Amino acid sequence: MKRTIVAGLAACFLLASPLAGAEELAWLAGHWCGVQGKTFSEETWMAPRGDLLLGMHRDTRDGRAAGFEFMRIARQDGRWVFLAQPNGKDAVAFPVDSAAADRIVFANPAHDFPRRVIYRRVDADTLHARVDDGSDAGQKLEWTWTRDCEAGAPAEDSSKPAR
Repeated sequence: MKRTIVAGLAACFLLASPLAGAEELAWLAGHWCGVQGKTFSEETWMAPRGDLLLGMHRDTRDGRAAGFEFMRIARQDGRWVFLAQPNGKDAVAFPVDSAAADRIVFANPAHDFPRRVIYRRVDADTLHARVDDGSDAGQKLEWTWTRDCEAGAPAEDSSKPAR
């Protein structure tokens, strides 16, 4: 009985721990998109494999690229780290701060902005993302996306050259 309780407590600790396995981040995998004002945003995450998730983000406005980012979440020194490369620049690391079954927070207090990157699964088909200055009430950018929303994507004007 005692062994069962200890094993159960250990399993609960691992599920809530920032050191949880890659399968604990599987909810992030997929193609997510939505419209905010005139900007269509989309983010795609590959399923976790080999302690690595690969992602990319793209914003378009009026048929033109408005920004992009390459991202990865990788296990480094036994913990998850979010690595962001906005517009292809050098990667900035945000080690995991906290993790739960449907929410993960990465933080880098030494970075100018953002200092936190937060992903939260609202339900099976809705993902909320937030970057902020490290506080709940401070400067922030937020997105709410739905899964596989190509039908909501603005029509592309193929006569305009890509930038």
